[in-house]
Amino acid sequence: MTKFKKLPEADTEEAEHFPLEPRYHPIHKIPRIAYDFLASAKLAMALLVAILICSLTGVTILRGQRAWELIFSTVWFNGILVLLVINVACCFFGRIWHRRITIISFGMILFHVSFVSILAGIVYNSLFYFRGNIRLTEGEVLPSGDVNSYDKYEHGRFFSFSRLKGETSLIKMHRGFRIEKEDKRAAYEIEVGEAGRKSRGIIYITHNLTHKGFTYYTDREGYSLLVVLNDSNGKEIYGAHLPLQSLKQRNDTYLYATGTKEGPAPFAFPQAPLQPLMELQLFFSPSQLYERGGDVSYLVSPLTKDNKGMADAVVEEGKVAIGKPFTAFNYRLIPKDVRYWVA
Repeated sequence: MTKFKKLPEADTEEAEHFPLEPRYHPIHKIPRIAYDFLASAKLAMALLVAILICSLTGVTILRGQRAWELIFSTVWFNGILVLLVINVACCFFGRIWHRRITIISFGMILFHVSFVSILAGIVYNSLFYFRGNIRLTEGEVLPSGDVNSYDKYEHGRFFSFSRLKGETSLIKMHRGFRIEKEDKRAAYEIEVGEAGRKSRGIIYITHNLTHKGFTYYTDREGYSLLVVLNDSNGKEIYGAHLPLQSLKQRNDTYLYATGTKEGPAPFAFPQAPLQPLMELQLFFSPSQLYERGGDVSYLVSPLTKDNKGMADAVVEEGKVAIGKPFTAFNYRLIPKDVRYWVA
């Protein structure tokens, strides 16, 4: 008769639970708990609802720049997007692991990779993007990394102006520019970058220039007048290129004048760092015969005692051709040259 040896009680209890689970140290369970949390469908739903609420608030209640500052460019909102990216990646990884690659599974892979890439691009663009409007007159050079070079700019929370190295210059405007007999109307030859690492090219309405991750394209353009100020002895004491606004009129023509996009306006002349001497307003009428010719109408008024604003009486007004002088307050002003500017 065969005798069987009785197993110890602990061994019997362990044998009854099959298959046996490995005896992990508690610290080994932490990665599994974290993964289960990140791959949770409930977490995905919570994140999507939070993003939906934030997006609706941003486009219906706050809107515009305020919505961008309070929601879309904040670290916490982009943190939600990053968490959603991780959640989607974990969910997808758990479902596709060890599966055979078929047309359906490949479609799933392509969809999820695309979705994660789009979200990652949104997060990167929100935190590191830069958009600026730099206005240059022909021949002018401005430092790209100086905030004072820009009329306006926007950037992500983690963007650094140190990335904008070197200078930006407008070499020349080309009118009637053609590509394979196609008229592009106007094109601008620009140069950007540092010494020895510059990019140079021509940009127009359907073509841009890319340099080290930054893309340069045309926004708007206009005329710029070089106005020179001489004292009573004829000595040149100041000169500046003055960009003119291109103001569209009701008859579809344009008025070129000093001022703002809202309309013509005078300005203190000369400008800092010199002491202003007068209020000057200019209007330019391009010549129909010569590309860089035309007439300049002017209005010159005295400054008030505190050098702010303009007195009611107009001291000087008239019209001169480009290159011809006029006199105001015993000073001689010459609209010496007309160039183009582009933003």
